Amino acid sequence: MSSWDFDKARSHLMAIQRQDGTDEVYRRGIIVASNISRETYLKFCEGEPKVSVKHRFVDGKIIAYEIPLEPHSVVQGELIGRMFNWNPHELDVMGETDIIVNTRDVYRPDACIRPQQRRQPPQMQAVNATGNPYPTMVIEIGSTESLNSLHELVTEYFSPRTNIQMYLAIKLFPRRRDRTFALLTLFYRCDQPNPTVPCIAKSFGTANLHISTTRFLLNIPNFPANYLTGVGCGQVACDGPNLPDYQLAIPTDLLFDDVPTGVPNGTPNDFFLDLWNIQRAYDRASPR
Repeated sequence: MSSWDFDKARSHLMAIQRQDGTDEVYRRGIIVASNISRETYLKFCEGEPKVSVKHRFVDGKIIAYEIPLEPHSVVQGELIGRMFNWNPHELDVMGETDIIVNTRDVYRPDACIRPQQRRQPPQMQAVNATGNPYPTMVIEIGSTESLNSLHELVTEYFSPRTNIQMYLAIKLFPRRRDRTFALLTLFYRCDQPNPTVPCIAKSFGTANLHISTTRFLLNIPNFPANYLTGVGCGQVACDGPNLPDYQLAIPTDLLFDDVPTGVPNGTPNDFFLDLWNIQRAYDRASPR
């Protein structure tokens, strides 16, 4: 592995001519290295040189899947800032963190949340070499990363190795010729009957979802069609703050899972993400 390998992967990702459609749903990541042990990968990450792409470790391979360009970074910062304000005295909101999801895979979400008093795990069940507990919620943002890739991550985020409770995926689609764009959030909860199926799929851009995106969602096994809501799906436009249809409720009992004293007194049943704020952040940063 070398920075040159990552630079080459970046060149491939940068060369993609993005257009809303099938490629945004099914594009695969780029293999940077193969036949790598988990320990080797984690040591590489600990002393990691500055690399030019986002990557994760999947079944002995290092996969480059995202370029941290401004639209992605601005949305990431918007989310971290909003979540930090929920309860800064009881919740740690973190940026990119290596998370061991099983014996062969290490993921690196764009953000995650962990209650400060979450029960300390045995060393062999810790999130990584720090010995700390897993977060209760992880967030992935996909720009060049495809919708299918984002969806597939849920299986390992909710694997028996972890006790992560919620996974939020946000897909950023490129602008169209008329300057509009689609945005999609998928929300997964491990307490649901089918935890690897999104319990919320919300369109919240300035344009309807492309038909390829809609077909992908409706073809997820056991995904109820009425779970797909938002822009172009029978609800009002996402064109202002505080619209009830675009408030994403994050249950606090899951955020504070495995805290010996439970949810802190005075904490509401849900914290809310206003998806319009994410739309505005992306609109400001996305090339016109």
